Amino acid sequence: MKNDYIAFEGIDGCGKSTLAEKLSVQLSESGVENILVREPGGTKVGEGIRNLLLSHDYVVSEFTEALLFAAQRSQLINEVVQPSINKNIKIISDRSAYSSVAYQGVGRGLGFEKIFQLNDLAINSFWPHKVILLDINPEIALKRQSLADRIGSDRLEFFEKVREGYLEIANKNSDNFLILNGESSIEHNLSEINFWLNFDNS
Repeated sequence: MKNDYIAFEGIDGCGKSTLAEKLSVQLSESGVENILVREPGGTKVGEGIRNLLLSHDYVVSEFTEALLFAAQRSQLINEVVQPSINKNIKIISDRSAYSSVAYQGVGRGLGFEKIFQLNDLAINSFWPHKVILLDINPEIALKRQSLADRIGSDRLEFFEKVREGYLEIANKNSDNFLILNGESSIEHNLSEINFWLNFDNS
C-alpha cells in the first residue's frame, strides 16, 4: 500500500497536530521530502474558509459547514496534495476528508454516507493512503484545550458522537487505519507510526 498521503485524525485535543508535525520533521531530517498541510486550510482559499469556519463570530448551519469543509478540501487536493505526490513529495496532513465524515456526517447527524459521497466528489476520490487515528476520551481531550475554536468548543455529547464516527470509519477501513491511544506519550506513538509506515529505515 502507498504511504505518500498520510493523514492524522481524531477529535479536538487528541494530539494529532503535534504528531503530524513531529513526523514531518523526522522525515525531513531523514532526507524524505514532504509537505505538512492542515485542514481546514493549506491554501490561500482554504485559510480564508478556515477563518470563517472556526471563528466564533459566525453562526454556520450544519450543511453549510459541511459544504465549506468540502470546498476548502477540494482546493487543497487540487492545488497542493495531488501535484506534490506527482512530484514524489509526501503529504503529511493534519486532518482529511475523513474528518467531515466523522464531524458533520456523524457528529452533526447529516449522514455517514451522504457526507462521504459529498467529500468523495470534492476530492475526486483522492482519499489518504494511510490514516493515523488518535483515539481519546472526549472528556480528557476537552480539558486539554485552552482556547477552543467554534467547533472545538462544542458540547461533550457532540464529541462523543464524533469519536464513534471515527471508530466506525476505522472499522470500515481497517487496512488503511492505525488506531493509537491519544493519552500515550508522543515518543511511543511516533515509534508505532514509524513501524506501521515502515519508516524506521528512512
